[in-house]
Amino acid sequence: MPKITKVGRVMVPVSDQDQAISFYTTRLGFSVAADVPFGDGDRWVEVAPPGGGAAVALVPPQGGNQLMIVQAQ
Repeated sequence: MPKITKVGRVMVPVSDQDQAISFYTTRLGFSVAADVPFGDGDRWVEVAPPGGGAAVALVPPQGGNQLMIVQAQ
């Protein structure tokens, strides 16, 4: 069986992309790798950890895939 040796991107459904960007950048120290419009009013947003690694795509929920953002206090 082949081994997975690298993860390039992980899609995380979020209810509010701007709030998620704020959380990942201010709380976790990630940087915005992409924030581009696509489709009918949608955005493709990616954040990445310092020093590289897997990017996190912050996508709107679709169907039953929903994740709430919990802010750290």
